[in-house]
Amino acid sequence: MDFNEAKEEEFGFSRNYFLAKEMGSSGKKSARKLSDINVVDEQEHRETSANIEPKHQNDIADLINSYKSLYPKWVFGLS
Repeated sequence: MDFNEAKEEEFGFSRNYFLAKEMGSSGKKSARKLSDINVVDEQEHRETSANIEPKHQNDIADLINSYKSLYPKWVFGLS
């Protein structure tokens, strides 16, 4: 899946979510209970979250390097 497909999928999801909210009756309350939620095991959660790859890692590194290279100019401008 490339970047554009992911963006389109994300947009479609958010659009469908809000359309469903608009069409739903605002007077109704949810019949779901907190006890209906499937609780994820903490160890499983930690293992899964440890395997998440950071997004935009290269862009973040470029931005930080840009800040570092511009720091002397900021100091000069502020003095």
